[in-house]
Amino acid sequence: MEEVDEEVLSPELGKERPWRSRRTASVRIRIAYASREGGGPIAKTITLIRHAETNANNQRRWQGSLDSGLSDLGIDQVRRLEQRFRDERPVRTVASDLARTMETAAAISTEIAPDPAWREFHVGGWEGLTTDEITVRFPGQLEAFFAGEDIAPGGGELMSDFADRVMGAFEGLVATMADGDHTHVVTHGGVIWTLLSRLLGRSGRRAPLSISFNTAVTVITIPDSERPQLTVFNDATHLNESVVHFGPEGHLVTLFRHGQTEGNLLGRWQGHTDSPLTDLGKQQATAVAAHAPAMGQLYTSPLGRTRETAELLGRPFGLDPRQDEGFKEMSFGTWENLTSDEARVVEPGLYEQIYEFGNDLPRGGDGETFTDAGKRMADTVRSVVAGADSDIGVVSHGAVIRAYIVNIMELGFARRDTFPVPRNTSMTSVLYGESHPILTSYNVAPHLEP
Repeated sequence: MEEVDEEVLSPELGKERPWRSRRTASVRIRIAYASREGGGPIAKTITLIRHAETNANNQRRWQGSLDSGLSDLGIDQVRRLEQRFRDERPVRTVASDLARTMETAAAISTEIAPDPAWREFHVGGWEGLTTDEITVRFPGQLEAFFAGEDIAPGGGELMSDFADRVMGAFEGLVATMADGDHTHVVTHGGVIWTLLSRLLGRSGRRAPLSISFNTAVTVITIPDSERPQLTVFNDATHLNESVVHFGPEGHLVTLFRHGQTEGNLLGRWQGHTDSPLTDLGKQQATAVAAHAPAMGQLYTSPLGRTRETAELLGRPFGLDPRQDEGFKEMSFGTWENLTSDEARVVEPGLYEQIYEFGNDLPRGGDGETFTDAGKRMADTVRSVVAGADSDIGVVSHGAVIRAYIVNIMELGFARRDTFPVPRNTSMTSVLYGESHPILTSYNVAPHLEP
């Protein structure tokens, strides 16, 4: 079901931006959720994990195929990753054959299949150099690289060849998996960024995605006969306050979906129609605060389910939520409070136009389109960021959060299924810097997982 209520820098580059999470307790609430419209089964799952921090990462040096050993922080990250997977050891683990990925993979599995196809891109003469050193020794190459030109950095691997290699590794792995299989792949930041850019239909280095944090977890699901879906992106919550991200500066906006409601349980399109939180929804709202990044301001949709979630979330931070109409759920017009089956019966022609022919029409005839909801949300976020002096939290709704992310990723309505509707009380973060907003995480919810 679709709407049930509902410039990128390398981590070796840029300025240091600490990412701090606030954890007051280790609370996990197991809950099943449908990862795609219709709630059908997931055929295959691939979990991507970036290697732990290396000495080269710490010194902001380009590595490529060069190994430099894990830093002290990287060794601690490996320990934390091992703790994260202590109760769920992967059945199948594939890893780049470089030392930093093999050492990281050993934290989650004793049986690792090394595969050079998952190696980081080879940057030739850049390897081991800082950005400043590259600028001097290879004039003009960095500018061409970040402009998305198809170059061979330092005389190494042509970027288009690298992208083809990564996509081939992914497709080859998927072809070996049976329905229901789950494979973990330990690889590199550039590999993950390039693969996701391809899966999102974005070419070159222009996709507004953050490079994955060291040991962060990204989950891709491949439903049978459907395009891959980015179910979870860049979940590094197991690192708590030890995460350090080298990247662009700016204000981080973290979007929280409200807790589970009675309407969610019944599968109703709530829209602007309110429904109270269930007891589980209240527990979710309390639990997510332990994993939320630090924030100085908290906004909420004015609807009851978001206000209650925001009050529970903001309490440990000492924040009083500010209401803003722009964060409301997408309007479903006459379809509000109906299930998808009921909407199909009430207006079969309109339902068919939207969900079978892919025309983004106002829901229920007099509601919002997906595109308009995403633009409204983007405008509202931009307005609160403009007056911000700290990072921001926003409690909103499933459909409009997804519409907003599709908007900033410039995917369009036809490719909205690349992202699932985020889970109740999941976290999605976007960094607003000097240029286009960058997606730094999506649908992260460690408190909901086993």
